Amino acid sequence: MTQDLPGDLVATGGTVHVGASVAETAILAGGNITVDGAVGDDLIAAGGEVVLRGHVGDDARLAGGTLRIAGRVEDDATLAGGTVRVERDGFVGGRAWLAGGEIVVAGTVGRQLRVAGRHVSIEGTVHGDVQVDAESLDIGPAARIDGDVVHRGPREPRIATGARVGGRIEHRPPAEARWAPAFAVLVWILLLAGLFVTGAVMILLFPRFTPAAAQTIRTDPWRSLGVGTLVLLGAPALMVALFVTGIGVPLGLVLLAAYLVALLVAYLLTALSLGMAGMRRLASEPAPSRGTLVLGLLGALVVLGLLRLVPVLGGLVSLAALLFGNGALVTELHRSYRGDRR
Repeated sequence: MTQDLPGDLVATGGTVHVGASVAETAILAGGNITVDGAVGDDLIAAGGEVVLRGHVGDDARLAGGTLRIAGRVEDDATLAGGTVRVERDGFVGGRAWLAGGEIVVAGTVGRQLRVAGRHVSIEGTVHGDVQVDAESLDIGPAARIDGDVVHRGPREPRIATGARVGGRIEHRPPAEARWAPAFAVLVWILLLAGLFVTGAVMILLFPRFTPAAAQTIRTDPWRSLGVGTLVLLGAPALMVALFVTGIGVPLGLVLLAAYLVALLVAYLLTALSLGMAGMRRLASEPAPSRGTLVLGLLGALVVLGLLRLVPVLGGLVSLAALLFGNGALVTELHRSYRGDRR
């Protein structure tokens, strides 16, 4: 995008570049996303790599593999990814909530900083309290923190000579319950069983629609991702608007129920799509039978369930499953509706 836009911007694609100004909100989804222009209101972006070098007038909400803020966010910033960086030139005027595997804060945060990750490094300025849940926390020599630092993790934080912390520094070792591992395994098995039974029922009751919707993820992935992002973010905003009006509460409740069902179906469709791809490599059936589909679904659910146990990566995988699955569901429903109308 190279021309100024007076309203909102919704864009999807393999590469998305915003080089001009957007007067209101920008919602972006793609493989590589770069924002060099100015966004007047909120920026919402999800992709493999998201880089913000421009200006955001309100909040920034970013999700993806690699996230970088090298520009200016006037209010709050929420980032969840594999690698998360607030670069030396990056500025967040409000609060910052960061989650990821590797997190580096080299820029400035105007208020509170909350971080959850594996390795966290603070090398910039924080004008507020810092709360960190991580295996390791490094506070560099150039760090300037005006408030308290509370770190929950297995090791003491490493604070370099020259770092300045205006408040107290507290380390809290993580508490572990003996029954927690066994309980977690039980919950994992029960959830896997419930998802498998639900998916199998979908395949048996809707033998044409369910595989067709799952196939859409493979044949039209970018459309699935774009539509899924709009549904995942737009539906809650619509429900809030309905609840605020008062008279829209009944419709809002109906949409809420449909939204929750759609999330479940979306996850199962993504799992089925992965299962179909795997079974296609193992079996030579031109058209997979219901039994093959159910078997593929089970294998994919096990793989996704194991990936969900990996910190950060599990959340990203689940988010991707919901995005692609929601898009495929809505796309296939639309195709079915058009076909019925003909």
